[in-house]
Amino acid sequence: MQEENRQTLRWLMLGVVGVVALVGAGVTWQALHRPSAPVSGMQAWASLGGPIQLTSARGDFRLAEVSMGEAAPPDATPVVALYFGYTQCPDVCPMTLAALRQVLTELPASAAARVVPVLVSLDPERDTPARLATYAGHFGPRFIGVTGSDTELAEIARRYGVSHRRVDAPDSALGYTVDHGAALYLVSAQGRIYDRIPFTPGAAGIRAGLTRVLSETAP
Repeated sequence: MQEENRQTLRWLMLGVVGVVALVGAGVTWQALHRPSAPVSGMQAWASLGGPIQLTSARGDFRLAEVSMGEAAPPDATPVVALYFGYTQCPDVCPMTLAALRQVLTELPASAAARVVPVLVSLDPERDTPARLATYAGHFGPRFIGVTGSDTELAEIARRYGVSHRRVDAPDSALGYTVDHGAALYLVSAQGRIYDRIPFTPGAAGIRAGLTRVLSETAP
């Protein structure tokens, strides 16, 4: 009888573990697939963002003065796709910018024209405005590359919650790399953060976030 009770108890414990696992999997799936709210509406991000003034090959760059494409409706507002990286980045930077380029080609012309793609280089030692213009141009004529002094970049990165650090690589021809956050920010011309899209391979995340923000900010 005691052995039978022990066997029943073991089966009950296994059942409880199974239910907990299923519930946990459901919570995880919902967390991964839940539509993300605009970052500006989240308490943790309420103080982030703000104006940006840096340097590009075209001269001074001001976030507040970005220009949309010719196909944008006259009463439309721009959505700046802001990415922090550098031209020597071996993987996530070109992958993110290529995914953004793909999404822009898929959008209706009037919607794509509202998007202003901007790469902020965190490597001002190597990324001159001219080099940034060449690099950004590989992804499309409307892609803008900007940079500034270490002090300016550190202050902007802090306001946008972007972590970055230089990592010496003496055995590499590059000499050093830059570790940095890989999220893509969708912001207004005033620096209000609409969304922060974490890096994932492929264009699905950018497509979903950009489509949603463009819809919510449509005239």
